[in-house]
Amino acid sequence: MRLRIAWATDPGLEREENEDSVAVWRHKAGLDTLIVVCDGMGGHAAGQEASSLAVSTVTKVLAEDGEEGPDVERLTRACKEANKAVFMAAQDNPDWLGMGSTMVIAAIRAGEVALLNVGDSPAYLFRNGFAKLISQDHSWPAEQVRLGLIKAEEAANHPQKHKLTRAVGVWEQVQPFTDKIKLEEGDAVVLCSDGVETAGVSVEEMGRLLLKDGNLDRGAERVIERCRELGAPDNVTLAVARVEVDVTKTAVLPKLKI
Repeated sequence: MRLRIAWATDPGLEREENEDSVAVWRHKAGLDTLIVVCDGMGGHAAGQEASSLAVSTVTKVLAEDGEEGPDVERLTRACKEANKAVFMAAQDNPDWLGMGSTMVIAAIRAGEVALLNVGDSPAYLFRNGFAKLISQDHSWPAEQVRLGLIKAEEAANHPQKHKLTRAVGVWEQVQPFTDKIKLEEGDAVVLCSDGVETAGVSVEEMGRLLLKDGNLDRGAERVIERCRELGAPDNVTLAVARVEVDVTKTAVLPKLKI
């Protein structure tokens, strides 16, 4: 399978700094593609430090572990090291105490994607014109929904929607969500910070803007532009990997129904 990738990030209209960090690799660490998106918390300097350190630690671990392929245990070990690095950095600097970061990772090779996430930065799979959330939301309301204590519709606009129950570097240990998915031709894996949703762009609209003409770079720019049109109160980051369709096998490409 051939992959096309693109990414974009923007500080938004109300933040002085961009506390999001992103890494996009091709053909490194025994993977076809690696995408990492982190959204830092803890104030300007601390948020930037947390997300940047989380991304750099994950990529360093994967580059040096000598392993290959999209293995969830491999990603879990890298996440554990990132959590340790951010936590220790906060302990060593009083100004950074309490800082942390969300994390979402997609590691792709040979038609498989290993996924890991901590926090509320989402990952979506777009297939045949439909979108599916493939990460797990670690916000407080979402955890209450999984426990059966509140209904899903109550969580959508809950006053504690941005209170996280899991984050990289806030506690000494963290339990990530992991999964592994087989990819098909035409699939797109999209990782983003919650700034897209905060701006008011729905998953469906993000998909239309991103995937409508096959130009992923321009599509990522369109999503950023739309977020800014709506006020972009938070940092906005997204990264996408799309499996190219082999036109020699089919004469008609599937229409986008998003």
